[in-house]
Amino acid sequence: MKLVWWALALVLILLGLATIALPIPTGVPLLATGAVILIATSRTLARALRSRRRRLPQLNRTFHWLETKSPRHLARILKRTRPRQPQSSS
Repeated sequence: MKLVWWALALVLILLGLATIALPIPTGVPLLATGAVILIATSRTLARALRSRRRRLPQLNRTFHWLETKSPRHLARILKRTRPRQPQSSS
């Protein structure tokens, strides 16, 4: 089943890349949906994105903005990649 999801994500990403320059705004949503599918189906990719978000504040802000603009079920997947806050010792 995971292979089916990855194939769908690949198709969406390729379609997004092919249509990103068109005047009809379909490229970015297709790319984002493909990326969310990959993140949802791969713990390794989710961890890698969390690591990148921790190191790159601009990327973290961009994904935070996407979380606020996405439908709830997609935002929930993106929120799992938020950098973990260090635990305060009291």
